[in-house]
Amino acid sequence: MFTRAREDRPALGHRRSGGFALLWLASVTSALGNGMRWVALPLLAAGQSGDPWTISLITVAEELPWLLFGLFAGVLADRFDRRRLALCADLGRAAVMVAFTVAVACGFAPVGLIVVLGFVLTCGDTVAAPALAGLLPAVVPPVERPAANGRLLAGVQITDTLIGSTAGAALFAAAAVLPFAVDAATFLASAACLILLRVPASSVPASSAPASSDPRPGRGGGIRAGITAGLRLMWADPAVRGLCLLQAVTSVAYAGIVAVLVLFATRVLGFGPAGFGLLLAVYAVGGVAGGVAGGVAAGRLARWLGPRRCLVVAVAGTAVCVAALGGARGTAVAVAAAGLLGVATTLGDALAATLRQSLVPDAYIGRVTSAFRIVGRGAAPVGALAAGALAHAYGLRTPFYAGAILVAAGLAAFAPLLRKVTVNPAQPV
Repeated sequence: MFTRAREDRPALGHRRSGGFALLWLASVTSALGNGMRWVALPLLAAGQSGDPWTISLITVAEELPWLLFGLFAGVLADRFDRRRLALCADLGRAAVMVAFTVAVACGFAPVGLIVVLGFVLTCGDTVAAPALAGLLPAVVPPVERPAANGRLLAGVQITDTLIGSTAGAALFAAAAVLPFAVDAATFLASAACLILLRVPASSVPASSAPASSDPRPGRGGGIRAGITAGLRLMWADPAVRGLCLLQAVTSVAYAGIVAVLVLFATRVLGFGPAGFGLLLAVYAVGGVAGGVAGGVAAGRLARWLGPRRCLVVAVAGTAVCVAALGGARGTAVAVAAAGLLGVATTLGDALAATLRQSLVPDAYIGRVTSAFRIVGRGAAPVGALAAGALAHAYGLRTPFYAGAILVAAGLAAFAPLLRKVTVNPAQPV
């Protein structure tokens, strides 16, 4: 998979570069709208209710569809045309956002409607995400995937975290309806990119054939059988299982850090609101830098060291940065640790995605991608609750130290499973 010289790259990569550009544009334009909506929805709800429980229902509604429908959506992505699924999801969400924009403009957007909106839009995301994940290997040859994943993550970080959140708050301050109108437009722009996208015929599932007559692995039987086959493959393959368990561990640690970060920054480090915002901004900039590093250097590093070793280094760096942030006594160390943590986590995500795309057969990529997301999102509440309990009992630095130990232990336990990764025989993993 990973070769050492540019001359070894298949010519197919040059013909598919336009496909990746359209896929990248579809992803980043949609992320821009997501970033604006992520800020604007709570602001809209907060103007009607000051009850934290009520406002938290928005987050619950936005997370719930992945747990309810994630595996089902993965089966859809493995059995039907992925480009059309993502296109339908974009057009459906655009229609929903247009209707909601009209409701906001008319002054009718109660909290209950906002909660329903968050649930419906995430339902669309559960369909679009595994479909898009399956499209990237179809339009990018294996040797170029580390760089492609890095560029994709960098673009999403920039448009969602840096541009989208800031623009969403500014537009909402100007007029509450603006961020939602722009969000609807971004879904339409993403749909336009997908309409122009051309996917090789060999990578398009034959949705017109009855499932029971489809001879390809994992495509026969009903929905339950498809889900079971995907989960069985994910657990039976040691390398895929190792990646999934490692993601679960890092998700627990990351969610715990996020849960106590605002109190840690304000009460332990003595930051005010502006300082806390700076800490988040530095982390986001680090994430962008990590994505850029993935786009520019990850391909070369993976060909030199091997993708598994690169991932191990990135995850180990995450553990070190978490511990450094928790032990920070001054602004400079905290800011540096937050920025490097953003680099390490985003680079690790890019490399993990590359390994997953290499390990999982095309017939299963949608289901496995959904399962990974479910594991990550399902582990997050565990981490948040555990961090709250640790901070309450032993202080606000404790969740950071515990998170660093957990990530290091998970790396030691699960990284050996990745030795089963099969790539170019001349390339170490």
